[in-house]
Amino acid sequence: MKDKNVYFYVAAALAILVPVPGRLAYGILMLLLFNIQIVTGVLFCHLISFFKLDDLKNSLVSIELIAVTILYKQLLILLCPVAAFTLGFLLYLPALSSVIVEFSFKDNSLSLSEDLRKNGIRNLIFSLAALVIFLLRDSIGYGTVTFPVWNKIAAFHLVQSTHATYASAFIATVPGAFVIVALILFCYIYASRQFDRIERSGGSI
Repeated sequence: MKDKNVYFYVAAALAILVPVPGRLAYGILMLLLFNIQIVTGVLFCHLISFFKLDDLKNSLVSIELIAVTILYKQLLILLCPVAAFTLGFLLYLPALSSVIVEFSFKDNSLSLSEDLRKNGIRNLIFSLAALVIFLLRDSIGYGTVTFPVWNKIAAFHLVQSTHATYASAFIATVPGAFVIVALILFCYIYASRQFDRIERSGGSI
């Protein structure tokens, strides 16, 4: 895994996909926070460079990310208390893992616009993939599709009987999420090795 983006994706998956309940509604809220953290982190890193405080970058970025998370949680308490209660400490996991991985090994040579574009593309890829996984876990594991709305989580039932989802409920659990992440990582590593082999052989399959 030569591409350092892989470490970012793995850390993000372990912080968001695995511990968060397998509901699309919670996935939407976590990914919204995740993207806010990345954007504000990029802006804050460039502000740190502007004031030539690079030696304190890791400490300052950590404080900024925690502050953003606290503010987000307070807003979530006002808008959707049940989601804030359910997610609880999980809201802080991206700031303590995947986002820190990003900013600890950040390329400071990029301009602000290039940095935002690069992170925007990568976040979009991860967010779309994560939303699909949350949707599958919600629909297959629980037989519902959920969305965060004012003061509650709205659920649209795809099946009327809960017995129909018993056999597939594993996909919505934490072990099920681990299996999904492991399978995706395995497929990525396998595909990367195949492409590397093709490149070494001069492009012939």
